[in-house]
Amino acid sequence: MSPVRRTIVVTGAASGIGLATARRMAATMNVVLADIDAPGAGAAADALKAGGAVAVGVGVDVTDRASVLAMMEAARAVFGPVHALFNNAGVSQSGATADLDEAEWDRVVNTHVKGAFLCAQAALPDMIAQGGGAIVNMASIYAVTGMVDGGAYAAAKAAMVSLTKSLALEFIAQGIRVNAVGPGPIDTPLLRAAVGDEWAGWKARRIERVPMGRLGAPDEIAAVVEFLIGDKASYITGQLLLADGGQVTW
Repeated sequence: MSPVRRTIVVTGAASGIGLATARRMAATMNVVLADIDAPGAGAAADALKAGGAVAVGVGVDVTDRASVLAMMEAARAVFGPVHALFNNAGVSQSGATADLDEAEWDRVVNTHVKGAFLCAQAALPDMIAQGGGAIVNMASIYAVTGMVDGGAYAAAKAAMVSLTKSLALEFIAQGIRVNAVGPGPIDTPLLRAAVGDEWAGWKARRIERVPMGRLGAPDEIAAVVEFLIGDKASYITGQLLLADGGQVTW
């Protein structure tokens, strides 16, 4: 009898790092591509299926409990219990911290932190019932360094690291591993949209701060997530793994 194919939910999966991760994980797992852009998630899932993958696209607002629960139920209806979760959904910050209004703060913090909390809370019952699982949370180097004109974003990412450690400790006895990945600058549609018309100049200036001398690619972060989800990381939990081209060294 062949082993049961495991299932992973990837949020923010319609593009960028989420999509790159879904593509990687589809080689060995059923993949639920979840995104607030439901048509984008569906199109991405269809493209994976055309290549032979087992995938489904689902719309979700990770800041809304009912939406998250509906996403998880949709995943279970197609594939059964969820074995792994990549909390990747995120937004960039618009505006300097001194000028940031409360609504923008809430948008950034709720999408990252509340979203990760709600998705983890919805997936954990499956993982507990089956005696194990893996969660990876999307953090950032800014969780460590801070960020000029990005106070809400950096604070949210630091909270993601703390949430990661807390979940790892709380559920270690149930065989559930929880880790975070902290990318440096990665060439994604989200980053390009945030920078806008200044992309060429911004990219040149940003590369000067990266010891490797280039931006990262989404698939390079997806490879880290694949490692942390997989059995090769079986003795790793509660950690922040930085993938930043050498910017933060310990």
